[in-house]
Amino acid sequence: MVAGVRLGLTALVFLVASRQHAAATDSPSTTTAEASTAVTTATSSGFLAPSTITTTTTVEPAPATMTTTAEPTTSPSTITVPPVTETTTTTKFDPYATVKGTWTTGYWDCCKPSCSWPGKGKVKKPVMACDVETGEILYDANEPSICQGGRAATCKNSKPFNVSEGLSMGFAAAAVSGGHGLVGDANCGQCFELKFIEKEHPEGQWGGAGPALVGKRMVVQVTNIGYDVTGDHSFDIMIPGAGQGAFSNGCSAQFQGFSTGDFDCDTRFGGCTERSGCDRLPAELQDACRWRYDWYHWLENNGKTNNPYVDFRRVRCPTQLTELSGSVAEDDELFPKVEGAELRL
Repeated sequence: MVAGVRLGLTALVFLVASRQHAAATDSPSTTTAEASTAVTTATSSGFLAPSTITTTTTVEPAPATMTTTAEPTTSPSTITVPPVTETTTTTKFDPYATVKGTWTTGYWDCCKPSCSWPGKGKVKKPVMACDVETGEILYDANEPSICQGGRAATCKNSKPFNVSEGLSMGFAAAAVSGGHGLVGDANCGQCFELKFIEKEHPEGQWGGAGPALVGKRMVVQVTNIGYDVTGDHSFDIMIPGAGQGAFSNGCSAQFQGFSTGDFDCDTRFGGCTERSGCDRLPAELQDACRWRYDWYHWLENNGKTNNPYVDFRRVRCPTQLTELSGSVAEDDELFPKVEGAELRL
């Protein structure tokens, strides 16, 4: 993913991330992108919050003595050597901690999800991909992506949906660069609870969550990986109409009769700016495109919501998501259930 680009619309400023996830170029041999040594060597679950617990141990050896003789004729004398203090600092990562103050974007490019390849993460089976022509689930995890000329595409049901007024669910690509604890392929199949917070982007004080979004929660399952996302950018949420980014050939191949520009209102990085633009998308995607305006409140209040900030933590995947993705992390049961996940509108 290319670094965020700031675009001006009169007084409104956008920051949109060009999506260049591994979906279109991945193969089963792809390895996890490098993260900081502290994170990659300490993790077994694929996510360790960078908020740390540091303990310091001081070791004071017993005083030592040594015997010296200044001159051959001088009687030996004993000198006491003072103890040397040794300090060892151990950093422990907490997989249950909440990571604060990262920001999110959105995309929809129809490519095969990176986590649909075999060998991605510690999951019971890979994320499902669907046949570009029939829409049926593909059971060959090695089928190439539609964005590479293959048959494997994003399943049409991988879109956001409401659970209650204050809770939505969906899928996302996880960033792997930065200090937020996400590390790459190991995050495949894991779920995270995002809580939208009141914070603007510091460069020019723009964007962030709109007043109607602040305090709401969204649970996302990681189905894709953003190897080139840097800094405090944590998740790229799958939202039809939010921009195709770097891969613009997938959606027009999956949905015959539509042009490339129909899928993001001719704005590959950032997508549609008005709710009415959702009418250009295929009927199967229009409701999720409108979700961006009705629940997420995109650009509703003086340029907000726009790439909102979140606090996030890992949680147990709700069945509403795993039934759609077909993938469950092996350690999923170790994490807390999502409050209110059992509700359905």
